[in-house]
Amino acid sequence: MSAATTLHTSDAFVLRTYPYGEAHKVVVLFTRSGGLVRAVAYGAQSKRQKYGAALELFSEVSVVYRERQGQELVSLVACDVKRLHFAATSDPVLMAMLAYWAELTSELFPAHQANDPAYRLLAAACDLADRHAQTPRPETPDALMVYVETWLLRLAGFLPDWKHCARCGVDLLSTPAARLSADGTPGCTTCLAYGRDISLPARRAYAAIQRQSPGDFWHHAPAADTLAELAALNGQLVCLALERPPKSRAVWQQLRDGMASVT
Repeated sequence: MSAATTLHTSDAFVLRTYPYGEAHKVVVLFTRSGGLVRAVAYGAQSKRQKYGAALELFSEVSVVYRERQGQELVSLVACDVKRLHFAATSDPVLMAMLAYWAELTSELFPAHQANDPAYRLLAAACDLADRHAQTPRPETPDALMVYVETWLLRLAGFLPDWKHCARCGVDLLSTPAARLSADGTPGCTTCLAYGRDISLPARRAYAAIQRQSPGDFWHHAPAADTLAELAALNGQLVCLALERPPKSRAVWQQLRDGMASVT
């Protein structure tokens, strides 16, 4: 092997795939040791492809890939399944939620930079989604959706400090009124004359998200109107971070609204 070529081994999540020529696919992986990687899976579209279910959405896999200096795409050498999430991906609403997490992860984080907290977050959240699909609980997926969205924003550096006004430093967890400016800056109403109002329950829910596990937050979720407010606030922050509205979020919302209308 030449000095310009490196072989890597890592656990990874499959975020998406797309065609590459007539017989191959590009696989977007979030690897535990190397962050985002785009790998060519040779022969993945052929009739005799060897990957099976390994390239399904959010399959957790063990991969070996070859990186050549100066090339953006790496070559997938081996891809073995560690864990599948068939239960979650068989439910249209949960699958849309996972697809949104995949889009966020692939857009918020830079390539080739490991982020172990984000990897562990996705692992825990996918397991919870699977369990919810296998044994439906009275809780809706909304709290889990908001939790993961909030943490991905935080780990990527796009979540503002909800505890203090960005201008005067006043404690936002005790003041009765606060706002989020158009540029995503939270503050007290004295400093921010305009912006989206943020209720005290929503501010306290943000604090709870950052000290609780995903399961604890989900099973002791705030009221539905607070979750809806958090979702709207996160939607604004995501659009600012990506500089566009994510398509998969709209799909999730449409399916989620449809689920609510029949319950």
